[in-house]
Amino acid sequence: MTLIRVKQKAQITLPSSIRRALGIEEGDYLQAEVQGNKVVLTPKSVITKLPAVTLSERGEQMLQEALRDVEVGKVEEHDSVESLIEELRDEADQD
Repeated sequence: MTLIRVKQKAQITLPSSIRRALGIEEGDYLQAEVQGNKVVLTPKSVITKLPAVTLSERGEQMLQEALRDVEVGKVEEHDSVESLIEELRDEADQD
């Protein structure tokens, strides 16, 4: 167990061993929450809001088709790039 001292302005420093174990780097965000008498820090990703885009008519058609496919369950999740590539190769072999 590592002790961390609270410094001026309530700042703390996470030990490098903890940062390495969790892949935390400078600039990353952590969610802080109180659980009982503990403070739990959880690494989080922050998605930057992108500017709005205008699709071409064909692009809009493709987007709507993709959204319909998602709604009816015509999509599959993959846990790795390799499994996606394998599925694509299987589909190509069937054509």
